[in-house]
Amino acid sequence: MEMMLLWSLLLAFSGSQASRSVAQRNTEFAVDLYQAICLSHKNNVIFSPLGITLVLGMVQLGAKGKAHHEIRQTLRLQENSTGEEFSGLKSFFSAISEKKQEFTFNLASALYLQEGFTVKEEYLHGNKEFFQSAIKLVDFQDAKACAEAISTWVENKTDGKIKDMFSGEEFGPLTRLVLVNAIYFKGEWKQKFRKEDTQLMNFTTKDGSSVKIPMLKGLLRTKYGYFSESSMSYQVLELPYKSNELSLIIILPAENVNIEEVGKLITTHQILKWLSGMHEEEVEISLPRFKIEQKLDFKEALYSLNITEIFSGGCDLSGITESSEVYVSQVMQKVFFEINEDGSEASTSTGLHVPAIMSLPRNQFIANHPFLFILRNNPTESILFMGRVADPDTQKMKGRDLDSL
Repeated sequence: MEMMLLWSLLLAFSGSQASRSVAQRNTEFAVDLYQAICLSHKNNVIFSPLGITLVLGMVQLGAKGKAHHEIRQTLRLQENSTGEEFSGLKSFFSAISEKKQEFTFNLASALYLQEGFTVKEEYLHGNKEFFQSAIKLVDFQDAKACAEAISTWVENKTDGKIKDMFSGEEFGPLTRLVLVNAIYFKGEWKQKFRKEDTQLMNFTTKDGSSVKIPMLKGLLRTKYGYFSESSMSYQVLELPYKSNELSLIIILPAENVNIEEVGKLITTHQILKWLSGMHEEEVEISLPRFKIEQKLDFKEALYSLNITEIFSGGCDLSGITESSEVYVSQVMQKVFFEINEDGSEASTSTGLHVPAIMSLPRNQFIANHPFLFILRNNPTESILFMGRVADPDTQKMKGRDLDSL
């Protein structure tokens, strides 16, 4: 599994004040990016701030002047550092490889440059040293062949889960540099849900309509919290994955609360408040079984975060290539993410069971309306994914998913 994470230095300094401050900066960027994306996306949203940090780090390595400054400022990197922030990448790569039996996190990142430009040897060396990401020369003028080549590379890097990353229509005669980021995640719950307990239930979508979807059901002792503020109330639940390295944090507003209003509450401080305010309790859980596969172009979101120079014709990317004609045309990310009884992929096992008769009152977490989620790497306090489920797309479900219920 080939991947490199910019936030990996947290692993090397786990528990120290330095680690906490870096984790905070990364969470701040993740929250900023989420808010920016939600300005233009009103339905389902899923993205990896980690992946975008990685591709921006690749550009920053070869950017100079205003372009360099904007990226470092938005990522909250110290201006006087000279690469120390990437020094933990190798140790993280080794550590994450050791966990490959417990979860899969396939991250494919590449910088695609128009043929005819020469990439500097120094940049090639630095990129390999810090990011282990691909740098490829392609002919964007042959848009169809270029799209097929990039899509095939992404498909191979993500175990065949992410297909058709690009179509030929997405490239034009002025395309010079495209940043590609594709992520496939697979993990098993620490405590799995029993398939025989899954049942069809109504889910009220963001627009108020109702759809039938498969709902996982289980009785679990896990971290849970009820919060009320700004005249709105909501529940927060943590579902740990196997080994406790990763956790899915779900934020479920009360039925009368607008999901977008809760989304506006998300800040670094708020996330820390949720994490510290949850306690282990017995919870009766109903959670949609769903898949989200989404491709996003981050150009507009990054513009709103003041990363603009890399998209202009006059930007200085002379650390990558000598040509003054090179600028970033697109920053594309595609994510495949799935929630089911086992976690992310089907396998045979016993799991949690909800008794038919419940004699004692207990907390109920029934996610039958829009909710937010954060997938977090616990040792590093890094956010791997953030998102919002406003309308589980039953059209993309395989027939057996519904027929089995």
